[in-house]
Amino acid sequence: MIDSHCHLNFESLKNNFSTIINNAKNNDITSILSVNTDPDNFLSHYKLIQDYKSLFISYGLHPEHVSKIKSISKNIILNNVNKDKVIAIGETGLDFYHTIEYKKEQYKNFEAHIEASIDSNLPLIIHQRNSENEIIDVLKNYQKNYNLNLVFHCFTGSNKLKNFCIENNYFLSLSGIVTFKNANDLRNIIRDVPLSSILIETDSPFLAPVPFRGKPNEPSYVRHTAEFLANFFNISLNVFINHTDDNFYKLFSKAIRYNKIS
Repeated sequence: MIDSHCHLNFESLKNNFSTIINNAKNNDITSILSVNTDPDNFLSHYKLIQDYKSLFISYGLHPEHVSKIKSISKNIILNNVNKDKVIAIGETGLDFYHTIEYKKEQYKNFEAHIEASIDSNLPLIIHQRNSENEIIDVLKNYQKNYNLNLVFHCFTGSNKLKNFCIENNYFLSLSGIVTFKNANDLRNIIRDVPLSSILIETDSPFLAPVPFRGKPNEPSYVRHTAEFLANFFNISLNVFINHTDDNFYKLFSKAIRYNKIS
């Protein structure tokens, strides 16, 4: 199985890197996508994973980091995504949860990522928080002329966003949140999502699934989310994993498929 979204360069994972990778191997994790959130950290992030064939990385600027003095352009993104291990652009999107002070700047940066995705043919990893309608509007504008390839990571959206994703062949990535006792609304929303649209992720070191909720998360814990969702959809774990693995390689088509982390 695959952890399609984590942050291996964050302190709690980076400082225990060998153990984290061994734990993933021991839980049959075959590939990990470590998502970049700040271009200033990209080179050190890349060096962290470069010796492992089935560890991949994205390139992007998280919307929470955007400000009047911190932004990114389409050309900067395109100049940094030609490395073999860079299989995606992002994470990007709009986040109006904490502040809307840099709303204009967030839009500009989001559009730069979208346009780089179009030009490079690399998929987008989208972060959405208190911005569902705004993101839909931006994507609809580009859909008039382009076929976009993307995933809404750590999906917690409404029925409206779910239907928008399914109608446009976008992927929904489900995290440990789906295992939480208070996530009944989310479970009801995703109940009819086709397996062909689902990825799984940890978003580690955040959002550890039950039974580790409240503790630092790590890629090996994606197994618990997979087991929960296989039971939720009333299918075998192997069938569920086969679907989500195939979905990963369909979306992130630059990634090479390996049978184990090596």
